[in-house]
Amino acid sequence: MIRRAAWAFLLVLVVTLPAAAQLLSLPGMPKVTGSAAAASQSATAEDRKSLDDLIGILENETTRNLLIESLKASAYQPANGQASTNAEAASDQGDETIVDSVPAYLADTVRGSIEAVRETVVQFGEIAGQGANFLAGAQWIDLPRIWLALQPVLLVIAVVIAARVALRFAERPVERWIVSRDDRRSPLRRLLLLALATLLDGATILLAAACGHLAALWQQGGPPTFNQALFLNAFVLTEMIRLGLAAFVVPRLMPLRLTPFSDGQAAYWYGRLAILVSLLGYPFLFVAPIVQTNSSIAASNAVRFIAVTFVFISMLTLIIANTHHVARRLQRAHRNGDRSFQARFYAFLGSLWYLPAISFVFALYAVWLSSPRSGFQFMLGASLRSVAAMAIGGLIVTILSRFIATGFRLPAGAKARFPLLERRINGFIPRLLLVLRVIVILGVIGIILDAWSILDFASLLQSDLTGRAMRGTLGALLILFIGFAVYLVVSSWVEYRLNPNYGSVPTSRERTLLALFRNAFTVALAVIVAMLVLSQLGIDIAPLLAGAGVVGLAIGFGAQKLVQDIITGAFIQIENALNEGDVVQLGSVSGVVEKLTIRSVSLRSVDGTYHLIPFSSVDQVANMTKDFSNFVADVAVAYREDVEEVKAAMQEAFDRVRAGEQGINIIADFEMLGVETLGDNAVTVRGRIRTLPGKQWPVGRIYRQVIKSLLEERGIEIPFPQTTVWFGEGKNHEAVPLRIAQPAPGPSSDPLGAAEGRSRDAALHTPERNLDGTPIPPSSREDDADDGPER
Repeated sequence: MIRRAAWAFLLVLVVTLPAAAQLLSLPGMPKVTGSAAAASQSATAEDRKSLDDLIGILENETTRNLLIESLKASAYQPANGQASTNAEAASDQGDETIVDSVPAYLADTVRGSIEAVRETVVQFGEIAGQGANFLAGAQWIDLPRIWLALQPVLLVIAVVIAARVALRFAERPVERWIVSRDDRRSPLRRLLLLALATLLDGATILLAAACGHLAALWQQGGPPTFNQALFLNAFVLTEMIRLGLAAFVVPRLMPLRLTPFSDGQAAYWYGRLAILVSLLGYPFLFVAPIVQTNSSIAASNAVRFIAVTFVFISMLTLIIANTHHVARRLQRAHRNGDRSFQARFYAFLGSLWYLPAISFVFALYAVWLSSPRSGFQFMLGASLRSVAAMAIGGLIVTILSRFIATGFRLPAGAKARFPLLERRINGFIPRLLLVLRVIVILGVIGIILDAWSILDFASLLQSDLTGRAMRGTLGALLILFIGFAVYLVVSSWVEYRLNPNYGSVPTSRERTLLALFRNAFTVALAVIVAMLVLSQLGIDIAPLLAGAGVVGLAIGFGAQKLVQDIITGAFIQIENALNEGDVVQLGSVSGVVEKLTIRSVSLRSVDGTYHLIPFSSVDQVANMTKDFSNFVADVAVAYREDVEEVKAAMQEAFDRVRAGEQGINIIADFEMLGVETLGDNAVTVRGRIRTLPGKQWPVGRIYRQVIKSLLEERGIEIPFPQTTVWFGEGKNHEAVPLRIAQPAPGPSSDPLGAAEGRSRDAALHTPERNLDGTPIPPSSREDDADDGPER
């Protein structure tokens, strides 16, 4: 502090002296004369001393750099009016300048850290001395008197231990029955069974203590002695703490375990922590009071010191021995590829978890040594509250995590009626449970901070701001839950109405309107719930509604195509032009209507192509399954066939189809329309079959198959494209002979048999014979000469 004041004073001199000199040099300022000069000469010695100090500071590199930094900081400070000539104000300003500088702050921080380290070393020395004082009280332990005091308690101890062991064996069949009632799919049921098993074990502890009390009554012939009562109280309290630890770890009833421990880990941690609890409970609650009564307070403090020191060393050994094991456990999810925030946090915690654990154990041990009563009581109470909060919170979080992992399962009958209900519930419940898990974690953190007096959690919960925030949050969560419940009910009802296996079979019109109603209701419900949630959170929704109106107007002008889609789709639905499941043709695209929304229609063509068509691009709708359908049967026959015979065959084919399995799809008699066209190669006879909507195609396929078989049975020709070659005819309307010229084969390349065959064919096809070999009359030969050129 003295050095800092000296630096401030020198800085004031350096800053104010040039300014004062400049002020004195201005016109109109008074000059120093007479007594003022004498006063100035009297101050020369002090100024010279200050200048010597300044020179010393400038000669030292560290102090010189600090002074330069301070001058820079002072030079860049904004001016606060005219400079004052008051030396005290200048000194204060210089002091603030130096304190606010970075080097001064660093120096002060280092100085404070060194002071804190020094005080810590001193405190550790005092704590070590206190421990030595505690241990020195061991010389006052009077073992003979203590043994005499313990003799009446030995019978009670033996009875309690024997009763505890016997009751543990007696409760095993009941525990096996409890375990047999476990359902792996229900974490809540497992929690209830674990609570039942814990209550059973707690009852055995109380029964064992009651047996010890009865033994004391029998031995003393009256109420138990003070020492016997000490042991019974120590037994009940210590065993209840161990019971709570067993309920969290569950080392024996493995199927009921909810915490993520393996069998080996549960047995390991419970065994060691239970021993530490016993080493603290029985010495503090039973041994130390007996020693204090029969020896001295110093002797009882020595007993407590030995117990605490042994537990302290055991805790350090346990932490160090499991450093790598716990680290691997915490980092397992991150090693397996999980990159979530939780996995990253656990991985970071696993790398240094032992440091806060060891620090906590050291702090607990030091606090007990420095203040065995109040300080240790505070630390122990805060630790127990923290452990209880973490245990209960961890149990709740584990149960919620199990619910999230397993999900919700509906019975088979309900699942058949509402196929999508289970998926919807499992889509909402994990999010709700995640919110509840965050609330539980925040509550555990608040309880821990309150236990260590870092935060007054109860006052925080009772404050107006926290109350409003909690009420708003709970109200928002309640609104979300109610909104989801309403959505679930409406969606399930629509789903039930659309389920053809239950109730009346919905028509295509009902399917379309119900789907549109569900979509519109979902949008409206989402908007209403969002507005109510914002209102519960304290947000004024009136400006939002006004802004929504303006935004809607802007969208109406900017998204005219969207508005056109919606309006066109509305009119199409009002006119009932198409519904889901209809086979329609929209422009050049045809297919089955799979989905209808307020602005578009989705078609699936016969080749599986999915088409999404906005309603604004639909100028006409051709619905091929509206009310009923027709199959148009066109039968083409040759010109030589009798039309009436063809009609009879078509009618008989219809009768056969109607008598078959497709007959249920035919809703009217066969309608014979008659001859439809006289084509180039065939006569087309048309008939029509009226069917249920969409059944014209299977009926038509069967009808074509049957009519083909009938036409073949009756010898009615089904024409197909043919080419007729015509060589003309003579004046007597007879065909002219066909003359084929063939080259004469050589003797070397033509076998004898082939040559004779060709000569015989040539003799048959000479100009004097017809194709059948008969001679041509002379009159015909003369007429041929007038028929024109040879063809």
